[in-house]
Amino acid sequence: MNKIVVRTPNHLGDCLMALPAVKALALNSDQYEISLLMPRWAETILAGIPRTGFLFLESDDLHGYWAIQSQIRLLRQNRYNSGILLTPSFSSALIFFLAGFKKRTGYRSDWRGFLLNDIMDRPASIVHRARLYHKLIEHFAGRELPVESPHINLIPANADKAGKLMQEHGLASSDRFIAVAPQAVAESRRWGADNYASLSRRIIEQREARIVLLGTIAEQAAGEKVKNGQKEIINLCGLTNIGTAAAILRQAALFIGNDSGLAHLAATVQIPIVVLSGADNPAETSPLSDRKIVIIKDRLPCISCVKNICPKRGDDFMRCMREAEIVWKLCRLVISGSSIINR
Repeated sequence: MNKIVVRTPNHLGDCLMALPAVKALALNSDQYEISLLMPRWAETILAGIPRTGFLFLESDDLHGYWAIQSQIRLLRQNRYNSGILLTPSFSSALIFFLAGFKKRTGYRSDWRGFLLNDIMDRPASIVHRARLYHKLIEHFAGRELPVESPHINLIPANADKAGKLMQEHGLASSDRFIAVAPQAVAESRRWGADNYASLSRRIIEQREARIVLLGTIAEQAAGEKVKNGQKEIINLCGLTNIGTAAAILRQAALFIGNDSGLAHLAATVQIPIVVLSGADNPAETSPLSDRKIVIIKDRLPCISCVKNICPKRGDDFMRCMREAEIVWKLCRLVISGSSIINR
């Protein structure tokens, strides 16, 4: 049997966008013995894929010289025939090359073409990243494979932990709440704690719902700024893992935030989402959902610049993120049960 490795992406949103493609390969390829080479934290997302094995990479094994050596040793031990690179980096292709894979499949990027022997060129036009992953998997399989939306299975243990965490912070199971991601990683995609605080106050004042803030420990300070001492706002930034965050999101009436890993996670549990888009490009990375509203100033000449720091100055600085009233109006439409806009 052909033993193959699929190298998954390193980031939450990308892992969720790759999930349907990897699952389609696993369910429709009896001739392969498939292993996923993936970050340890991605186990919650990908472990539910049937008929696959898992090679976990700890945080120290993801980047740098020693990580390359560690991955090569791991792959050589298991004697794999083929590898599919969903990652675009030079180093990931180098690892497959030095590990001795006979077939190395991936997109031509980052000057790594000479390390691959089964190469696809990226489309000239913008294509959603989930579709790129799917096309690469189909290229490897040599046939079309079914497409479905990302979905993760929530295990009872995570649901129990989420329930206890919310209860500890004063949120009853019957309380209606809205999940908010108060800060993006990239500076250019930040709507700002002040805006989220103002929006949260309006939601609370209208008695629409309480607010639960989600994010990493790095977003905890921004969460405290949004909370500003209000008991109706619960700051859980840094207190959840992917599984508990997904369980909390499943109970939320709505998710509000930028195009982020949490937005993609909210899409997988099929709740309404409002995405504030600016520097990101929705055509390429927007969460896969038919229950989403994307707020974007698409008439700006610099929109979807895909830069992590806004290069503009003066009045043009961060114009894509200067919006408040429309966010409130659209969120209230969703909260009140009006039709969800799909874009």
